Order: sequence, then structure tokens, then C-alpha cells
Amino acid sequence: VVLALTLCVSIAARAEDEFYAARNSAGLTPKWREIQARMSEDGARLSMCRADADLCRPEDRQFSAILDASRQQEGRARIGHINRAVNLAIRPLSDLARFGGDRWSAPMATLQDGGGDCEDYAILKFMMLREAGIPDSELRLLIVRQAGTPAAHAVLAVRIDGEWVLLDNRRIALVRRDDSPYQVLSELAAEPS
Repeated sequence: VVLALTLCVSIAARAEDEFYAARNSAGLTPKWREIQARMSEDGARLSMCRADADLCRPEDRQFSAILDASRQQEGRARIGHINRAVNLAIRPLSDLARFGGDRWSAPMATLQDGGGDCEDYAILKFMMLREAGIPDSELRLLIVRQAGTPAAHAVLAVRIDGEWVLLDNRRIALVRRDDSPYQVLSELAAEPS
């Protein structure tokens, strides 16, 4: 298993990385289900925070501040704001440094730690866009690979105005999916609750 450091930071990668199973997404399904459950827990906690500010933790306030600032925008501008804000709010940090091994983190844990790897950025953006009113049907966690590189990478795709754009922790600007340098290995969508 290649640790997050090789997924999101420029370090030589092995051909068999944590997304090796992405060639058939069934290998990622348990992780994705667990993260969806943790996003629901985080969402419930945010609701309690909104109802009573005394219950808010620093990461709840940070999440809410990004979300509130994004609401000053509409459409692509809102999505772009969330992409930039999340990219700047947390620093690239490998799972090896955080946990000693591979782990997908829930959004609030990523904010609390102040860092994460590529899928942690994408998961946080997924929840942030969901809270901003983007339907789950318009969101996909993508496991991708750039031509000529053995390492896989995670990004978030969102459909806006009938076209898919990518939110990537490696870029501030949104990129149309059709214009991206990535080959999609796997797509993960929210499961109906």
C-alpha cells in the first residue's frame, strides 16, 4: 500500500497503491460506506452546533465559516470558493504521519488535524458542497491516475450547468473533467440513505 504521501505529494510512487482496488470499485466500497456514515455523524454535529453555539468545536466553526463565505457566491463561483478555501485550510499530510498507515478521514477529523491526503480533501469538499445545497446526485469521489504516473489520486467531481468539473487539492482553479489530465479508475457516488 502506498501511503498518502506518495498519492498527493511529489514522491516516487509504487504501482500498487492504496487505490489498487479501484480498478473494480468494490474494493473501495467498505471505506466509502464508512466515510458516508461518518459524514452523517459530522452533519448531525454541525446541526447541533447551529442550534447552540456553545456546542461548537473549533473545526465546526471553521467548517461553518467556509460554508458561510461560500454562500456569498453562486454557481461555479461558490464551488470555486469551496475548492480554494479547503485547499488553503488544510495542509498536505500523509496518513503515515497522521495514523501510521492508510485511513480515510471524516471531514471534521481532517479539519481538526489541520491536514490530510488527497481523499481527505475530496471528502471534506464533498460534505461542504452537500451542505451548500448541491445534491448528492451531482457529486462523485473519483479515483484517478495521470498518464505516465503509477500513483492514483483522489479528486471530487461536481456537475454544474450540465458539465462535470474537478476539485483537486493540487489546483486552485476548477478544471472541466474532459480537460483534466486524469484517467478515471473509479467513481464513488453517495448511496441512498
